[in-house]
Amino acid sequence: MTESKYTIRRAEQRHMPDIYRLSRDFAKFHHLPEEMLIVTIKDLEDNLSSWFQCLVLEYKAADSDTVEVIGYALWTYTFDSSFGRVASLNDLYVTSGHRGCGGGLSLITHLTKICDQQGCVGLTWLVHRWNKQAITFYSKLNAINVSEIYEVQQMGMMEDDFNELVNATPKVGLI
Repeated sequence: MTESKYTIRRAEQRHMPDIYRLSRDFAKFHHLPEEMLIVTIKDLEDNLSSWFQCLVLEYKAADSDTVEVIGYALWTYTFDSSFGRVASLNDLYVTSGHRGCGGGLSLITHLTKICDQQGCVGLTWLVHRWNKQAITFYSKLNAINVSEIYEVQQMGMMEDDFNELVNATPKVGLI
């Protein structure tokens, strides 16, 4: 009898429907309202590699020929004027039935290796304060709460506020 098997690979176009499905599960887990979820499968297909990178965690049950995508890590690269190249982990998600199997740890471990090969000096991400399970997981990796150490608060604007600024006329022109 064949054993169940987990594998990790770089996401390809064929994985975008699965990543879309999992990203919806991830959003529900974070209590995001449906109307905030604006990314489509086409958005994922059009932006893979150019705007984001992704690994998928696959599972093949011992009694099945079907391979199922049950997790993913989605990240982007940024450049910090103090630190240099840094990767930003946007999503790390493993379906509830497969948590604790080592998949999340394997995803983030492979991710750090890829980022190191790309010349990154670090990896950053956000965690909801209420997500104690994730905080515990990351703490075991020696991750630190940079918002406390560097005394920063992440700011942002979305949708209407973003569009208001897009449509504003700056006092100084761009040449």
